[in-house]
Amino acid sequence: MDWKEYAKNIFGKIKNFWFNLSVKKKFLTIAIVAAAITIIFAGSIVKTHFDNKNLSPQMLQFKKDGTMFIELPEKVNENNNHTVYIKGQTAPKSHVQIGYGIFGDTTTSDNNGKFTLSYDDNIQQDTNIKITAKLNGKQKSRIITVVPSPKRQQEIKNKSKQINQYKKEAHDVESLVLKNKSFSDAKAMVLGISSSIDVKSKSNNKEITNVTDSDKVTDIKVNQTDTGVSVLLYLEPSDSAKKALADKKAEEQKSKDIENAKSNYKKNIEAYEVKFHDYAIEYLIDKNTSTIYETTTDDSSVSQSKFTGDMDTRINFDLDGLQMIAYHHYAGNNAVAYFNDTSQNSNKAYKMDPEATKNNYFKSINLPF
Repeated sequence: MDWKEYAKNIFGKIKNFWFNLSVKKKFLTIAIVAAAITIIFAGSIVKTHFDNKNLSPQMLQFKKDGTMFIELPEKVNENNNHTVYIKGQTAPKSHVQIGYGIFGDTTTSDNNGKFTLSYDDNIQQDTNIKITAKLNGKQKSRIITVVPSPKRQQEIKNKSKQINQYKKEAHDVESLVLKNKSFSDAKAMVLGISSSIDVKSKSNNKEITNVTDSDKVTDIKVNQTDTGVSVLLYLEPSDSAKKALADKKAEEQKSKDIENAKSNYKKNIEAYEVKFHDYAIEYLIDKNTSTIYETTTDDSSVSQSKFTGDMDTRINFDLDGLQMIAYHHYAGNNAVAYFNDTSQNSNKAYKMDPEATKNNYFKSINLPF
């Protein structure tokens, strides 16, 4: 279809229609059209005036020049579920957020700029929060106050009352004269203020941890929190406990001295073994008393003799009438030693553990290690 031709035909028909009308009908048609245009125009003006009448001054200003705004109530009450619904108005299609919009609620205003945000932070008192609206690089913020619910306010009031009671109890306990009282008496005095106070005892001596109800109070520590009052009474251990500790220390020191003596004695003991095909000769050299002991693995009898000299050069001794000498193979090194008699018999001996040698072969000798 040729739209130009079609339009031309339509225009031609309208022109013919208008041309064939009488003058009276022409004036009547013009009057009707003018009246219709006037009515439409007037209706538009009335509607615009009616719509604008319902808009806030901030919204009118925004529509006029784009000035950003945000309308909010000054205070909002949370409900009994500790949730607050914040209703307001800003520019249409604005991004609206609580705080920085990271943890708080965010939303987008509708075509009329209306929005609703929710806030749930379990507040304990009137709390100020910041609401921000953003649109096309512009933003506007306002601070509103969130008020705890009546239920929460009553809870807070009750808690505050209880805390004040705890403070009073703590003050009253601190006013008591408890020093030099027995724990049982001091505890009774504290519980006389309130039976809910937690009373415990602790020794003032780190070495004596056990205390009794009859021990005396030397110091007091009062701790008051939002949940109650606790009292720690430091006690002086009894004389019997102190004596028990002193006796224990003395016994420990005695044992330690004995062990040190044994250790020092053992340092001056050397043990050697001369191995043969079917038996061995065991030697124990006690430099503390300059005594040498000898036995064999096949005969438990022990021979002993005093000696002179030292093993780095040589020692001289007499075992059962036999003159003998002994010395380290290398001076200053006791790993190997030689035991010789006057007949030039020489036996090579190897170092052994003194304690094991004593326990295995010289049980009858009373040596302090």
